Amino acid sequence: MSMSSAGAGPLFADPSANQARDFFRNKPRAMTDKRMTVSEAVTRLVHDGDYLAIGGFGGDRLPTAVCHEIVRQKKQNLRLAGHTATHDFQILAAGNLTGRGAAYRGGAGENENTSAT
Repeated sequence: MSMSSAGAGPLFADPSANQARDFFRNKPRAMTDKRMTVSEAVTRLVHDGDYLAIGGFGGDRLPTAVCHEIVRQKKQNLRLAGHTATHDFQILAAGNLTGRGAAYRGGAGENENTSAT
């Protein structure tokens, strides 16, 4: 049995409320310019093996430029989560960048049976 199927494994964040309070209490409050180019953002924030959650609705408000930049930089073994549309996933899959996991949830369409029969 794998760690994920057993419900055990590393967490994305420490669940301790006290550690969260300490983090936010000590977090710098200065205004910081966080603007950067798409290329800089992908270089700095997207790494091989990352799990990406991508949102939008249909073909609208999807980070298409970011997806294209991820392909340009040849990031590998990415796992994806999203819903409604698959435009972003198709771009990344076409770049052969996806690992084993892709979780997508579409809306209940006319061909989708949502009842348990």
